[in-house]
Amino acid sequence: MSDKIGNRIRQLRQRADMTQSELAKGLNVSPALISAYELGDRKPGLKSLTQLAEFFQVSSDYLLGINSSCLHGMDDLTYEEALAVQTFIDMLRGKKANFQ
Repeated sequence: MSDKIGNRIRQLRQRADMTQSELAKGLNVSPALISAYELGDRKPGLKSLTQLAEFFQVSSDYLLGINSSCLHGMDDLTYEEALAVQTFIDMLRGKKANFQ
């Protein structure tokens, strides 16, 4: 029973070259919960949805399937171009980009 939010979480995790265990550790949840999200067996609540959006630096609308672009406001850029912009933004904010 797969759903859009589960697929989006899996795609973002894989783009970040992370295992389910690594993502779970970053969010302070169990790997089984990440697996359940990705399989569509469970849906994240509001707090978890917010944590996921902040962790991957995407909008909650993207995670929910309302918006098709994971990098908000950069729909006309290629993934690589949008990633470069996001990396620059993260650098300016003093953060390490999650999409390395």
